[in-house]
Amino acid sequence: DVFICKIRRKLKALTGGDPLIATVWGRGYVLRDPTSLRGAKTRRQAAG
Repeated sequence: DVFICKIRRKLKALTGGDPLIATVWGRGYVLRDPTSLRGAKTRRQAAG
């Protein structure tokens, strides 16, 4: 969807690239919690 693509692009610019909108196949879209994404990124960096 073009509208979602534009929103994703704007959110990516604001958050530094964290994917905040996820596609749920057959359902639609879900907005992710940015604080949980930061925690996951920190855990990956510490492990790797």
